[in-house]
Amino acid sequence: MHYDPKPGHSVIIIGGGFAGALTALKLLDRTTVGLSITIIEPRAELGRGVAYSTADPAHLVNGPAEIFSLYPEDMGHLSRWLAENGAANGWQAPADVAASSPPRHLYGTYVCDELKRAAAQTRSGSSLHHVRSSAGHLSSSPHRVRVTTTDGTILEADEAVLALGVFQSDLRPAEAAVAGHPRFAENPWNAAALERLSDSSDILIIGASLSMVDAIASMEARGFRGRYRVISRRGQFVEGRRNAEPARDFLAEGPLPSTARGLLARVKAERRKLAAAGADWQGLPLTIRPHILPLWQNANDRERLRFARHLRAFWDVTAHRSAPESHRSVEAARSQGRLVHGAARLLALKPKEAGIAATLKTAAGLEETVFGGVIDCRGHQLHDWREIVDPFVRQLLSSGEVRPHSTGFGIDATPEGDLIDEEGRVHRNLSAIGHPLRGVAWESSSITEQRTQAIALADRILAKFTPARAAS
Repeated sequence: MHYDPKPGHSVIIIGGGFAGALTALKLLDRTTVGLSITIIEPRAELGRGVAYSTADPAHLVNGPAEIFSLYPEDMGHLSRWLAENGAANGWQAPADVAASSPPRHLYGTYVCDELKRAAAQTRSGSSLHHVRSSAGHLSSSPHRVRVTTTDGTILEADEAVLALGVFQSDLRPAEAAVAGHPRFAENPWNAAALERLSDSSDILIIGASLSMVDAIASMEARGFRGRYRVISRRGQFVEGRRNAEPARDFLAEGPLPSTARGLLARVKAERRKLAAAGADWQGLPLTIRPHILPLWQNANDRERLRFARHLRAFWDVTAHRSAPESHRSVEAARSQGRLVHGAARLLALKPKEAGIAATLKTAAGLEETVFGGVIDCRGHQLHDWREIVDPFVRQLLSSGEVRPHSTGFGIDATPEGDLIDEEGRVHRNLSAIGHPLRGVAWESSSITEQRTQAIALADRILAKFTPARAAS
């Protein structure tokens, strides 16, 4: 089947999760010309993706509602929406809704509703079309992009945007040895898998970041009162978000560091000053975050990879803290002596009659312990496109339409997000947003960063369709 958009300008967005839906929303809200938008997304609802499809009320947005409005010019928009729509969606808004962290499924409903609103109120005869399929093939020319879906639908448009989200890595050999075992939860968001573990006396959790918080919050809500053993390679442990004031903007003093070592030295020095003054270190990420993009883009690949190897784990647990409501489950289990964590390397998992035996390497040596359940909370995010087995990703790379980023994270693009082909040519009409730009922008996966990207991307596309807009 060949789908022809309405006359006028047209955009295909491949991927209808948060990034893709937000890009469509911004295009619809900001266009002054007739615009036909097609989103290719196999899910029934646009705007949820992986992150906001979970229906577990214990899985919360990792931050206060006051910073996650879809409209930076109206930061109270989400808070008002929650107050008006929370109860109808099974969530009772607290008195201070702006400071609360709503369930991720409810946030997904917010995105869905706003996209529907934008489509219903669109100007200039614009339209939004949802093709429930997956992209299978893409080819581009200087003025046109053609996409064929896996069910044979052919679509053509002036512009195309890759909003593909995250891809899941394969299980490592240790975890693969117990794949399918009833006492192994490969996915910490699989309700049925967690339910099977609710009668365990002890659970091994592999990974100590935000996925771990989700798993513990879900297990505690199910009435689990056994013990948790949380392991990570370096022994870090995510903390709950506190209402700290931003620290002083110490990175604004002099030129930004150009090496990972220089950045670490500056941050350590500032943290010592905060500790001496009795201030909360959680003010540091708030101050550092606006500098992440220039820090990353001003560094060379050697320093970027050095950061990824040596400092990424520390940054992740520092910057990506959990919602206070979720973290209370973790703190309760820890205060009751039911949760311990530390550095350990998982060497093997073996099925046992009583559960799963884990062989761990710790500072004390090798140990083997049988657990009643194991939950894999490593996150499974695969950023290196050369290792992704998705057929569409393989086609994009093999055709030369895109090339891997030199860091191994995502694909190559200009700082603005225009994609670069294997010959080094910048596409005129093929862009990306979010996770595919990890090598270009690093912190390109959060709500706030993708919100900024979506607005800028919409404006760049619309400027091509409206010369007067570009001139202004």
